[in-house]
Amino acid sequence: MGSIGDTLAALLAGLILAVLSPMWLAPGLLVIATLLPSLALSGGWRLPGWLAVGVIIALVGQASALERRPMIAPDEAVPVTGRVISLPEQSDGRQRFIVRPEAVDGRRQGIPRRIRISLYADEPVVAAGERWRLPLRLRRPRGFMNPVRFDYERWLASEHIDATAYVTDPARARRLEPATGLVHWRARLSRHIQHLSASAGSGSALLRGLITGDRRGFSDRTWAILRASGTSHLMAISGLHIGLVAAFGYGVGRWLWMYGRLPGWRRLSASLVAVLAALSYAAMAGFALPTIRALMMFAVLALAALLGRWVTPWRVLLIAATAVLSIDPAAALGAGFWLSFLAVAIILTALRGRRSGPIIGLWRIQVALLIGLAPLSGLFFGSWSPAGLLVNLLVLPLFSFFIVPVALTAALLSLVLPDVGGPILALLARLLDALMAAGGAMLDAGVADWPLNPAGAVTIVALVLGLILLILPRATPLRALALPLIAVFFLARPDALKPGAATITWLEVGQGNAAVIETRRHTLVIDTGPAWSGGANAAAFSLIPFLEAQGIERIDRLIVTHADRDHRGGVAALDDAVAIDRVDVGEPLKRFPEARRCRAGQHWRVDGVRFDYLWPDDPALRQGNAASCVLRLRSVAGDVLFTGDIDHAIERRIAARIETPVVALEAPHHGSRTASGPVLLAAAAPQRTIISAGYRNAYGMPHTAVIERLRCRNIPIHDTGLQGALRLELVGGRSPRWQAARGPGRGLLHAYPRRGRFQDGPGIHYDQRPYPGASMESRQPTCGN
Repeated sequence: MGSIGDTLAALLAGLILAVLSPMWLAPGLLVIATLLPSLALSGGWRLPGWLAVGVIIALVGQASALERRPMIAPDEAVPVTGRVISLPEQSDGRQRFIVRPEAVDGRRQGIPRRIRISLYADEPVVAAGERWRLPLRLRRPRGFMNPVRFDYERWLASEHIDATAYVTDPARARRLEPATGLVHWRARLSRHIQHLSASAGSGSALLRGLITGDRRGFSDRTWAILRASGTSHLMAISGLHIGLVAAFGYGVGRWLWMYGRLPGWRRLSASLVAVLAALSYAAMAGFALPTIRALMMFAVLALAALLGRWVTPWRVLLIAATAVLSIDPAAALGAGFWLSFLAVAIILTALRGRRSGPIIGLWRIQVALLIGLAPLSGLFFGSWSPAGLLVNLLVLPLFSFFIVPVALTAALLSLVLPDVGGPILALLARLLDALMAAGGAMLDAGVADWPLNPAGAVTIVALVLGLILLILPRATPLRALALPLIAVFFLARPDALKPGAATITWLEVGQGNAAVIETRRHTLVIDTGPAWSGGANAAAFSLIPFLEAQGIERIDRLIVTHADRDHRGGVAALDDAVAIDRVDVGEPLKRFPEARRCRAGQHWRVDGVRFDYLWPDDPALRQGNAASCVLRLRSVAGDVLFTGDIDHAIERRIAARIETPVVALEAPHHGSRTASGPVLLAAAAPQRTIISAGYRNAYGMPHTAVIERLRCRNIPIHDTGLQGALRLELVGGRSPRWQAARGPGRGLLHAYPRRGRFQDGPGIHYDQRPYPGASMESRQPTCGN
């Protein structure tokens, strides 16, 4: 690609390196990068210099995003004025929408670019494009940090959402201006299409998603059918759709030049109409990130054509990727960036050196996309659909040559002549209903997407090398290794645990408990996390995605320590998601009437790991926290004690039953003041204590007295609310291995694990100590009482 191509490639590599590097590497990158940019204009060091320029641009961009995050005490509601820029979602008495703020508490500089807001009320109804003044409790972007494939904090960063918030008093919310702008027009168009194309199935919702990008009407079953059939990409307005519309516009432009006697060059007229058509479709989709990337690539091609220059498609791809990340480095955090640009690279590879008709060419592209994108689909989403190969061979031409162009034409026509465009939209909705019914029959017959195993470092390296070799020219040495290297990603299996070994993962679920125990061939789950108002539960965000990421489809034993909502909140969702062989409970649960009560003295052994119940002694006489199942796990590398919500009186009785120290102790009752007493700590003598307390929970847990008791005994603390999930590996022949989700591998735009819990005060909004209420003296071994 020449020197310009090499320069762009080095700049792009620097941008990606700085965005994807873990936090611990960022200071070193910054030091090295500041020393190299001067070399960009010199001779032999030119490429390292441009790589350093890319690093600096990305680091500065991320630092700018961090500066926009609110430094406001969350106990204070602040007035925020701004305009709604998203299509609001409404469900279960909650409205959720995105606002572009104009002023935050009177300030107009250094404020968040976007705020994602929840309004827990049906009134007032917020509409797209309206301008509001809202009393908000602002939060820095933060989500549950678990070893699952979807990273909420990275998604927020990639969407330029610098703060989340909720409306503290809906009665004080004030609508300042009626709805205006592009997003308002999209909402009206979506409602217009819904009215004209109302159908018995999901066809109308699919039509709105295809035309306006409004997927609010998609049900869980709709998404399941799309995933199983491998057709989810057809509902994403991306480069394929923009390219089709641009090609159609180019043809219309040529026709207008020929028969409309337009002045100027034919190429100029055709290119201008093509750009207008692509821009119009992107606007209908709300200028989503994939459409912007496609527009950038198309703009480079159009400009080159107008200037009479030939630019290779590969250079167009490189220019577009570099431009996107130079403007928005955080785009590299989203799966869409990688899927979009790799898809274009695969298309270019599939068409290289081949001439064929449009139908054959389209089918060849689809086969290449299905095979080439499968690894990334597995990496980002944990599954891929082999059935998609056959389905897309039949459905893709139908969408590309009929449904998309006819739907767009009918939608625009219906704005002027609803009696003409409306029946066409209704017909398309019924056609989509029929296609979804066929997909539903496939799903009911057992055709589904295939889950893939968690990716390790070796398999990811093999995948990257394989994809690079795949898109290189045929004459490239070692290119034949591309498919075998990619196959490593699909065929690799994690090493099975040896008998007697176990791994335990304490998940971050907010104010509640959930832990997963894996042995050689068995899986146990202890508690399912809390449920919240409106029917939502933490299991849907943490526990179930973790099981899916691990490839676990069956739970051998579920233990619900007791019936408090913060421990059993996700049992229904978990029961619907996976098969459960046996359920043990501390208190009866309606969901599992056949469940067995835990009882002290019960024990069992699986895969060389022993499990013992230490409490309760008399299950029928116990209720509430006192009924909590207390479980001891014995492995070849140490023991772990799970305590539920027992109080200090029960702790003393449990302590008498602990013969040897444990590796890990799950702190009773989330670190409440009277829990984790000295008698239990002395008997268990844990190497580490895990406190499952919600970030900024309303109960003040963990209590400072607990923190002081643990510190004066030099017992390390892992607080899931601050440090995310914790994984403990107990394998014979080596020391216990700990891995925190919010550890050294976190990114620059992730929440800082030692940022501390919020505290009141006009000057310090974030305490730099992990536990603001604990005195600094409590870190010293001076507590003897």
